[in-house]
Amino acid sequence: MEAKKYNFVRRKYHREFLLDCVFFSETGRRVHLGKPFRYDFHGLFIQNQGKAKIDIEDETYQLDKGCFVFIRANQVRKWVAVSPDFSGYLLIFENEFIETFFNDNLFVHRFQFLHTNSPPLLRSDESFLLEQTDSCKKIMLELDNLQDDSHHYIRSLLYNILIQVNRRYISSYNLSNKLYQDSLSLRFRKALEGNIKTIQRVEDYSQLLKVSRSQLNRSVKRTSGKSASEVIRERLLTEIKRDLLYSDKNISEIAYDMGFSDNSNFVRFYKTHTGQTPNGFRTSRAK
Repeated sequence: MEAKKYNFVRRKYHREFLLDCVFFSETGRRVHLGKPFRYDFHGLFIQNQGKAKIDIEDETYQLDKGCFVFIRANQVRKWVAVSPDFSGYLLIFENEFIETFFNDNLFVHRFQFLHTNSPPLLRSDESFLLEQTDSCKKIMLELDNLQDDSHHYIRSLLYNILIQVNRRYISSYNLSNKLYQDSLSLRFRKALEGNIKTIQRVEDYSQLLKVSRSQLNRSVKRTSGKSASEVIRERLLTEIKRDLLYSDKNISEIAYDMGFSDNSNFVRFYKTHTGQTPNGFRTSRAK
């Protein structure tokens, strides 16, 4: 089933504003169950009540109060079930909202929780939940009463949320805290997102970034605990699985789109790293 794509509504507040925050509930803003969808922007959903179940790409997650669910651009998700008292805050933004303010085109890549190969979920305690939902309420209030300096105030609130969530996320998953300032790893992450379907060798990324292969590997290993080739492979498998699950392309079309020279190489690659053939994976998930 094709995933419905939601684009950012830039002029919802009668002038271009690249951030939004809404209160989301089963009673007021109903969840559409069983329908895959994706966003073309980043964000997070902060659940403050109830229970739910959501599929994100190829994994199912049980949610309850205090869960932070991360939204990564173009990642496919599907609500499976929600309780009648389910609610939370949906905070979304386009890269440009932050990048232009900080003059930093690597900004969103600095946050571990927005990386495609990282777990898309964080569980928090009551005090942390209350602190972040209070910031969301302030953002919503400001959006309803925009002033000339509102974009500065809202950016500060968003920045505070992102930093605190990133710190909690790194601690919860025992991740490296070195990524935030490692420009080479950040440039590699950005290049990977834009080129994964056409560039899949470490050598090619090192040439693109104008560094040696060993430099790139050292940087990526220091910030992720994985080699550059492992990160590339995981990212490529994510793209392949997304097409197998949520597109009508046949195996030959997917192999071609992902840069494989022929079907046999594609099938061999996929089976080696997942234990299933592409057709076998697609069939098993269709049942």
